[in-house]
Amino acid sequence: MGLCIRLLWLLIMIPFAAGVFGCGRDADRVVEPPPPDVTVSPPVEEEVTDNLEFTGTTAALESVEIRARVKGFLDRKNFEPGSKVKAGDLLFVIDRRPFKAKVDQAAATLESNKAKLELARVRAEKTKTLYATASVSELQLLEDEAKRGVEQGQVDMAKADLEAAQLDLDFTEVKTPLSGRVGVNQVDVGNLVGAGDYTLLTNVVNDDSVYVYFNISERDLLKYKRKYLERSAQGQEGSQEVKAFLALADEAGFPHEGIVDYLDPRTDPGTGTVRARAIFANKDGLLQSGLFARIRVPMETRKAFLVPDLAVGIDQRGQYVLVVNDRNVVDYRPVEVGQLVDRMRVIEKGVTLKDRIAVNGIQRARPGIKVNPIAGPSTAPSPAPGASQPAKP
Repeated sequence: MGLCIRLLWLLIMIPFAAGVFGCGRDADRVVEPPPPDVTVSPPVEEEVTDNLEFTGTTAALESVEIRARVKGFLDRKNFEPGSKVKAGDLLFVIDRRPFKAKVDQAAATLESNKAKLELARVRAEKTKTLYATASVSELQLLEDEAKRGVEQGQVDMAKADLEAAQLDLDFTEVKTPLSGRVGVNQVDVGNLVGAGDYTLLTNVVNDDSVYVYFNISERDLLKYKRKYLERSAQGQEGSQEVKAFLALADEAGFPHEGIVDYLDPRTDPGTGTVRARAIFANKDGLLQSGLFARIRVPMETRKAFLVPDLAVGIDQRGQYVLVVNDRNVVDYRPVEVGQLVDRMRVIEKGVTLKDRIAVNGIQRARPGIKVNPIAGPSTAPSPAPGASQPAKP
């Protein structure tokens, strides 16, 4: 009877013990988390235009300071500051009366000297006739001829004085030598101008087109010259015209098109740069002198690999991308990068079209770990709002 009870007790305790020890082993087991999701996309191959980019400042096509060239009181102003004027337009008038009197005086002196010259000429001719008949001496003839020469000199001097007086009279009407936009008057009517110096009255700026001046580094200069010299040697149409595109401080693209019209023949040995200039039309008047500008000069169009710029990282070793291999493990891939094209980065070396580049969830992708790759949408570049695609060189 006692043996039966012990056997029954063992049969009850064995399953219970097995359950207790089994639960302990399950509690000690570590459950590994699933691989993190990472969006991947292959590089895209697109045509891109290699550009040289610079910063510069705008300058007016032409500008002139309008100054008083004679001394007098300012009598009249004939323009509104900021208005458009044409070459030859009258801007200021200086009191003309003193200068008109000098012109009249010089004219009278000229007429008097002409009369004296005529008298001297008649006398010299008469003396010459009398000398032929031995009625007068040779000395008398020479004196009369010399007097005629003196009177001729007096006439020439009087003509010069009259021209100078007339020139001063003309300068009382201050005109603009070029067309453009006139600035504010620096002197009010009634003030004395031209006393001691040539008083600045205003300025006129021709801004129908504007220049942009910028500096080219030695490396970019050589690239620029080799490219366009090559085009010229090949006889390509328009090889002498180098296009340039301009962007202002508040513009995302390069909407203004112009041409590079000047390159300094000398390199500054102190900075290793060359001064260059581009010209841009300014029909709407948006551009004005002194603005900061970004310049883009297209060089050549070629095929290139592009990846989203956010997918490119940088560390002490340089720039890199994270690539998911065929075992879904993240690899570190050093790359050489090029220019930025609509939020896409050109990759010069380091990737192929078969690579799966981590483009989203990069913070969860570390080299050497396994991930769950998710195919992302196409990463082909699309124009940014307001951006302007540069024309091909």
